[in-house]
This record gives sequence, structure tokens and C-alpha cells, in this order.
Amino acid sequence: MDDSPNPSILLVEDDANVLTLLRTCLERNGYEVSTAGTLAEARRRLERSDDCGLVILDRRLPDGDGASLCPVIRATQPHSYILMLTGESTPEAKIEGFESGVDDYVTKPFEIDELLARIRAGMRIVELQKELLASSRRYEALSLTDSLTSLRNRRAFDQEFASRFEQARRYARPLSLVIVDLDYFKSINDQFGHSAGDGVLRGVAQILDHGTRRSDFVARIGGEEFAVLLPETSLFEALHFAEKIRATIMNSTIRTAAATHQVTVSIGVANVPHSAVTTPQSLFDAADQALYRAKARGRNRIESERRKVPIREALGDVSRRQLTM
Repeated sequence: MDDSPNPSILLVEDDANVLTLLRTCLERNGYEVSTAGTLAEARRRLERSDDCGLVILDRRLPDGDGASLCPVIRATQPHSYILMLTGESTPEAKIEGFESGVDDYVTKPFEIDELLARIRAGMRIVELQKELLASSRRYEALSLTDSLTSLRNRRAFDQEFASRFEQARRYARPLSLVIVDLDYFKSINDQFGHSAGDGVLRGVAQILDHGTRRSDFVARIGGEEFAVLLPETSLFEALHFAEKIRATIMNSTIRTAAATHQVTVSIGVANVPHSAVTTPQSLFDAADQALYRAKARGRNRIESERRKVPIREALGDVSRRQLTM
């Protein structure tokens, strides 16, 4: 059974007889019809409607020229099909109507069967436009999604990072960046094969996804590298988060078809506001350098761009960040 709503039509007509005839005919043919007798009423209808498929528009209305409504329709309902139904039949009037933005022009008196055929043709165009828009949105979502882990990908991360960094800078709010890198990942691929490596990546991605808030942003930004943006999160809070993630991954068993795996991660953490960090790239570099230090100092550990306070001391002195794992 098709649960999709009936096609919607806005009928703007001040002649009561024509309006009644058209409304009855259209509703018998399965359309949902709303009506307006003036430009002002039509504007109110458009403001309240999220999706008006087709507009049948009279030219001469009590409060002005119906053609003046076309820019309003294009601004509020850009994918609507506009059919002008009017007694203005001169070539000049038709040209003026098309130039105002209408898609089709029918003069009175009209044949109802021809009008219905034109409406059906207009509705087919509206549906095609909707399908194209939905496909475009799906492709855009796919282009921002990592196909292996279903997390956001590097392109999505770069876009979100720039936006959140600017917001944090403008309002002087804290923003933390956490970069997570699997330790000795190449050995998993070498020993068990790439399908096992893919399974491990999916397992780590799931832990990260479950361990973050809805306001956080998680992405896979490289082969075995992940990034997490933590808005409204201080450096110490970000360190707590990183430690929770590190410990959870270390204590988890990730099962693949080839074997069960115990893996560890190294993590770099950076935060703004910071006097030395003025751009998204400099914040990323700070977290990346911290990650490099974690790798160089033995892996399965966390390093921060601020090294004046030892991380173990920071984790011991500050109350833990609440996470739902």
C-alpha cells in the first residue's frame, strides 16, 4: 500500500464559480487542494505550507497582479510548478507571465481535460525534481561517510573542524581535538589479512561512536587514524575522555572471522583557547605532535600539547567526565 501523501495543489482564484469547479474536479482526481482568493491569503498559505507541489494562479486578483506572487513562490517553494490560469490571452500577457516565472500558461475559457493533462505533466516534473534532490542529498551523505566504518570521513571532518573552530574562536569557548591511532596495526594486516584489519577498524570505530556525546564529532581521517572533536570541553576533560577510550579499547576483545584481537591505541590531545593555536591547522598539528610523542614514548598512552602538568596528575586531580559507553 502506498502511504505517500496525495499531491498538493494551491489554487489561487477569486472567481467563486471557477474555484468551486476546479476544486471539485481536482479532489476527484486525487489531489489535495487548498485555496486562496487574494494575493495576501495566498502568501499566508505559502508561509504555512512546507511542500506545495503545484500552484494554479489567476492573473487578476482583487489585491494585485498574480504574477507578482511568482517570486514569493520561487523563494518559499523553489520546486513548485506554477500554472497560470487566466483570461489574459494576448501574446504580450503570455510572455509577461512566463518572464515572471510561470512554468505553463492556460487561458480561460479552458477545457478541463486539457487542464488536468497539463497538471499531471507538471506534477511529473515536480516528482522528478524531488527524486533528483533526494538522490543528490544521498550522494552528498555518502561522500561524507567512511564506507568501512560508517563514521564521517576526512572530508566531513575538515568541513566540521573549520566550522567548530571558528565558532569556538568567535565566542571564546573551549574546543578539544583528540586524535586516536591504532598501535601496530600493520602487523594485524600482515598476520591475519586485510579483512581482519577491516574488522578491527570497525570495532574501534564502534567503541568511539558509543563513547561520545551527541554533540561530539567522530571521524576516520586516515588508514588507522580517527579524530574526535569535543565542543565545550576543556583540556583536562578531554584527557579524561581520552583515557576512558584508551582503557576501553585496551580491555575490549574485537572478534573477526580470522581471530579475536586485543589492540591498543595511542592518543594525542590538543585544546583551544591556547595562545599558540590560532587556526584549525595549528590545532590539528598540536594534537598530531602529541600523538607522535605518545608513539615515541611506548604507545598505548596519551600525550597532550600542554606538558607542564603531567597527564597522570591531571587525571587524578580533576573529576571524571561523564561518558555513556
